Amino acid sequence: HKATPKDVISEGDEIWIAMAKEKIDHEPIEMNLHILYEDDDLLIVDKPAGVTVNSKDQVSLANGVAYYFKEHGIKRKVRFLNRLDRDTTGCIVIAKSGLAQSLYQQQMDDNTFEKWYMATVEGIIEADEDSLVLSMERSADGIHYEVNPKGKETRTDYSVLCRHQSQPVDKSVNKSKNSVDIASKNVDIELSDVDKNGQNVDKSVYNSQECGYTEVLVRLYTGKTHQIRVAFSHIGHPLVGDTLYGAQPTGQPFQLRAQKVVFTHMRTGERITVTA
Repeated sequence: HKATPKDVISEGDEIWIAMAKEKIDHEPIEMNLHILYEDDDLLIVDKPAGVTVNSKDQVSLANGVAYYFKEHGIKRKVRFLNRLDRDTTGCIVIAKSGLAQSLYQQQMDDNTFEKWYMATVEGIIEADEDSLVLSMERSADGIHYEVNPKGKETRTDYSVLCRHQSQPVDKSVNKSKNSVDIASKNVDIELSDVDKNGQNVDKSVYNSQECGYTEVLVRLYTGKTHQIRVAFSHIGHPLVGDTLYGAQPTGQPFQLRAQKVVFTHMRTGERITVTA
């Protein structure tokens, strides 16, 4: 029955909440979305490189999501729970209601909503793993961010997956699993398109890296703009191709992928893992 202010609820009661219909807040534009996960509250898609998440002056992922909502009768605003740079690929999380946005944002704030990335950086990182706690803020030029004691504190944990010296392209393809320990948690990551030595198939991007390169698994505990890019540039290992933060030009986008998210389902309490 329809509840009244006088009704008393008890543990175990099932409650149905009717969400008010909303007007779509972005122009619906058809886009080929790669859906990784969907339920009544969340939509998670695999963002391609070269597409902005939300931009007023050009077609962005928000337009594609608005079109998807329209075609599937989802009368909701587009609410992004995370953001990725234009050239970063991987998991983008969209809440389908204000309630879902609030509950999952709380998980992000207390770090029970895990965000994992894979990156390729210049040079050979000697430490197998580390936690980079750095204060960052926007630089005076308004374009990039920098480490500054006056900025917001950030935390970026990483674990080394593979270390490589520059070498010719190897076209052999296989799959392997690497188990790494980061922040005292064992995490299994499936690396697609790797050869038997755990090295990227297409190494042409890295042939100019005379100092070698390192593949890392990264967990973000905070969500500052350009956080991963700034953190690795600060320790002398900018992302391969990230010329904004001091890397050698490669003619290709920088190498960063939002590999995985892990969260607690707001209705069932189940831990959900979604991998791009």
